[in-house]
Amino acid sequence: MCYSSMVRAEHRKFQRETGSKMTVKEYVRLYWLDEGMDPYARRPRTPRAMDIGFLRDGPPEVADLIRQWDARETAALEAELFAQRKRVADGQRALQTKTTKKAQEDVRIGSNKLDQIKTRLATLKRTEPKDSDQRIYPGSYCHVLVSEGGERVIRPMRYQCRPAGKPAFYDRKFPGTYNARRDNLGML
Repeated sequence: MCYSSMVRAEHRKFQRETGSKMTVKEYVRLYWLDEGMDPYARRPRTPRAMDIGFLRDGPPEVADLIRQWDARETAALEAELFAQRKRVADGQRALQTKTTKKAQEDVRIGSNKLDQIKTRLATLKRTEPKDSDQRIYPGSYCHVLVSEGGERVIRPMRYQCRPAGKPAFYDRKFPGTYNARRDNLGML
């Protein structure tokens, strides 16, 4: 079962209202992209509204990292867009000579993927967040307000509970979200 949640992604407004400070080092660590180490590194799952907030008025080191991820993802999507256009064109040419199930499926699947890719590219280029950009799913990172040493601090944390005593790989091996009931929470 998948549980999603809506978050507030405007970090500046959140900081003003709560009187908190942001741990920039934690956000840099979250968005860090080491090009030489892993060419298949995956972008951290964050709500797009949070990314747009950092791009608009966030710390410059975090905004630069997000721009790098956006550029990398845009390049990959444009390459995939070309491949899907070729797939649709090949399928349409094949349909002109003879109607086959494969050609019909290539056109259908390619057209659907083209729409998805165009939507994602438009999302990456958008500078104003939509309401849907604030939705997070299990495994996504978002702003969380915590108290450390009597100070309020905003840091990125993952939205997902893991059963007590389970290792980190448990999240991928047994996907699912576990909810903590208030009456079962207590001091350990």
